[in-house]
Amino acid sequence: MCDTCGCQATTAADGTIGLPGPLLASVDAPPQTEQPPAVERISDSLQNLVKGVIGSNRRPPRRFKSLLHGTWLRHPLHPLLSDVPIGAWVIGAVFDVVWLIAPGANAWSARAAEAAVIVGIVGALGAAVTGLADWSDSYGSERRVGLWHALLNTTALLLYIVSLVLRLQMGSGESVPGAVLGFIGVVTVAVAGYLGGEMVFGKGTGVNHTAWEAAGEEYEAVLPVEQMADNQLRRVMVAGVPVILLRLGEQYCAISAACSHAGGPLDEGELDGEVVTCPWHGSRFSMRTGRALTGPASIAQPRYDVRVRNGQLELKRLGSH
Repeated sequence: MCDTCGCQATTAADGTIGLPGPLLASVDAPPQTEQPPAVERISDSLQNLVKGVIGSNRRPPRRFKSLLHGTWLRHPLHPLLSDVPIGAWVIGAVFDVVWLIAPGANAWSARAAEAAVIVGIVGALGAAVTGLADWSDSYGSERRVGLWHALLNTTALLLYIVSLVLRLQMGSGESVPGAVLGFIGVVTVAVAGYLGGEMVFGKGTGVNHTAWEAAGEEYEAVLPVEQMADNQLRRVMVAGVPVILLRLGEQYCAISAACSHAGGPLDEGELDGEVVTCPWHGSRFSMRTGRALTGPASIAQPRYDVRVRNGQLELKRLGSH
C-alpha cells in the first residue's frame, strides 16, 4: 500500500513500484481542453467571413472597409443608417393602427404603412452591412452581445420582408397579417436596439477613446531635443495623457497615443512615413493632421502643438481652450 495516498501499489521484480491501472491511466492521459461555447465558435466563423468579404486582411488603404466604417465621413456610419429602419418601421406601425381603427375610411393609411415598410427594409440592409463591419472588430462580451443584436435585427428584417409580401399580394396594402407581423417586427427591433445601447453605453463599443483625455493649459516639457531620433515614434506623457511624438527632420508632430477606435497603443504600431498603423485593428492615422485614413477608426486623433524651448521639446494639446 502506498504511504502517500493509500492506493494499492505493486512491486516489480526489479524493485520498481508500479501504480494501479486506473491511476496510471489518469497520470499518463493528456490534459483535456474544453471546447469554446457554440456562440464563440459561431462568432469566430462569422467574423472571419465578414473580414474576408470587406477586406480587413488586405493591405492599406482598404477602401471598402473604410467606407463601411464611415472613415470618409469622419463619423461612424452604422448609427446613421440604423436610424432609418427604426424610424420608418415605427411610423409604419402608427399608420397600421390608424388603418385598423377604420379600414374603410383610412385606406390611404395602409398604403402609407406599406411605403414605410419598404423604406425601412432598404435602410435595414445598409445598417446590417455597416453593423457587421463594425462587429467584425469586436471581441469578448461585446462580441457576444453584438451577435444577439444582429440576430434580432435580422429576424426583424425577415418579418418585415414577409409583411411586405403579404401587403403587395393584396394590391392595396391592406393586410391584417402583414400589419401583425409589422407589430412583432417593431418589438423585435426595439429589443435589438436595447442590446445595441448596451454595447455602446454599457461596454463602450465604438465610442471615441480619446474623448475624455485631459488637456493642459500650458506647454509641458517632455524630453531634450537630442534624445528625439528622426523618423521614429516616441511615447511621452502630457498632462497625464500618453502621446506619440514624431520628428521629421526639423519638423515635429504629435497625436494622442490611444487609438480613438478601441484604445489601442499607437506607439506600438508600424510607422510608414508620417502614417501610423494601430497594432490592434489596423486603423491608420496621419501624424500631421491626426485624421483617420483607414478604418475601423473614423474619429481623428487629438493633435498636439510642438515647440523647442531651451533645448527641450514642449507639447500642448491643440484646441485645449
